[in-house]
Amino acid sequence: QQSISPQKMAKLSRYLCPPVFLVFVNLYILENHDKVNSDYSQDPLPVSLASHRNAGVDNTSRNDVIKITNKSNNNVANHHENRRPCRIAIENKADYHYEVIESTIMKYPLPWESFNCSKTNAIFDVALAQEHRWAKNNELDPWRQYFVNHLAGTTRERTIGDGAIVLFGTPQDYRKYRHEYDAYIGVSCDTFETFPQWMRKGQHNYCVLHGPVPKLPKDLEQRVCWVNPMYPRYFIPSDLPHFPPAQFHPDEPIRLCIKGTTYFCDKSLQLLVDAVLSISNPGTIAIQIMGGRSTKIRPVFTEISHLVTRIVEPDFFKFEEIMSQCHVLLPLIHPWDEGEKYFPSSDLKKLSGFISQAIGLKLPLLVHEGIYDIYRGHFTGKVWSYSSKHRSDSSDFQRAFGEMIDEISGVAVDRWI
Repeated sequence: QQSISPQKMAKLSRYLCPPVFLVFVNLYILENHDKVNSDYSQDPLPVSLASHRNAGVDNTSRNDVIKITNKSNNNVANHHENRRPCRIAIENKADYHYEVIESTIMKYPLPWESFNCSKTNAIFDVALAQEHRWAKNNELDPWRQYFVNHLAGTTRERTIGDGAIVLFGTPQDYRKYRHEYDAYIGVSCDTFETFPQWMRKGQHNYCVLHGPVPKLPKDLEQRVCWVNPMYPRYFIPSDLPHFPPAQFHPDEPIRLCIKGTTYFCDKSLQLLVDAVLSISNPGTIAIQIMGGRSTKIRPVFTEISHLVTRIVEPDFFKFEEIMSQCHVLLPLIHPWDEGEKYFPSSDLKKLSGFISQAIGLKLPLLVHEGIYDIYRGHFTGKVWSYSSKHRSDSSDFQRAFGEMIDEISGVAVDRWI
C-alpha cells in the first residue's frame, strides 16, 4: 500500500473541506494517527459477548457501546485506505445535550460501506447551536472550549469496534456550515417533532434519541439510536476526559458526591441524612453537592450541614475533573419520586447523567437496585445497591450505606476498578 503524498493531500483538500489550510492540517494528522493524545486514550477494544437481539449488532464487555462485528478483510481495509476520508457532521441544533456529542462520534453505529469513502480517515466536525439561549446555565461555550482545547486535531479508534479511525475536526455554526458531508447525526432530534421529516430528506441523516418516540416509522428504525439500555438500539454517552483515579487516604474524609439537580424530593435526600447519622463516626464523611450553577443547600441537610459543601463549576472539563476525585457517586434516584423517569416502569425511560458519568469516569456508585439491574453489565467501578419500595423504606439504604463506608475505609478507590 502506497502512502498519499502531501501534494495529493493538498489537492484533495481543495474540494473536501475549505478552508484548505485547516483540512491540510487535518489530513497531515491522519497520516500520523498513531500519535494519539495520551490523555484521551481508550481501553483496548472489547471482545463481543452476545448478540443484541433488536439492534443487529453485538453488545460488548465494555458494555457502554453497541459493537459492530467487524467482518472486513485486508482487501477491504486497503480499499478504505485508498479512498477519500469520510466526513461526518454531528449536529446539535438545541442548546443542551453537549455531553452526548463525544460518545456519538465514538459509538454511533454507521453503515460505512454505503458512504463510498475511507472510514480509517474519518473526519468528524460538530455543528453547534449558534448561541446560548435555552439551557438555564451556559453549557455551549464551556463545551466548545473543551472540544477546541482537548479534542480538535486528535485521532482515536472508535470504541464501537467498527475499525473506523476518528479525526476530531472543527466546531461549526449550525446556521452557516456547509452541508457537504457523507452523513449527518443529530444529537437532539427528539427535541423537535419534525425530526422524521428531516431524516427523510437524506438517506444518510441519523438521530440520537433521548426518550420514547410514539409510532416511530419502521423505515427509520435502523437510523436511530437511544442513549440507554431500556431501548432496542443504544449506546451510553460515557466518553469523557480521562483523569487519574481518586485515592482514599485514612486521614481524609470520604467524599460522597450528589448532583445539585438531584432535588426530586426531600425524602430521597432524607435517606442520605439518616444514613449519615446512623454510622458511628459521621465526621469521616464529606458530602459534595455538584453543579454548574449556584443553588441554596436544602433545609433537609440542617442536621449535617457542617459536612455539606456546595461545589459550583460551570466549566465542562473542570467539572469532570472535580467529579473524578469523588470517592462514591450517589444518584439518589428512586422509582417512587420524580426519579421514576429513569426506570423501566416509566413511559419516559430516561438516562441519568450521573450514571453515564460514573461509567465514563470509572467511579463507584451507591444506587437503587432498579438502576443496578438496568446498567448491571455497564458499570466500570464498584457498585453497592439497595432496595427501597416507598418513601418510608429506609432500612436497606442504611445497610448498603454502612457496608460502603466500612469497605472504603483504608482502601484505595482505584483497587475497585
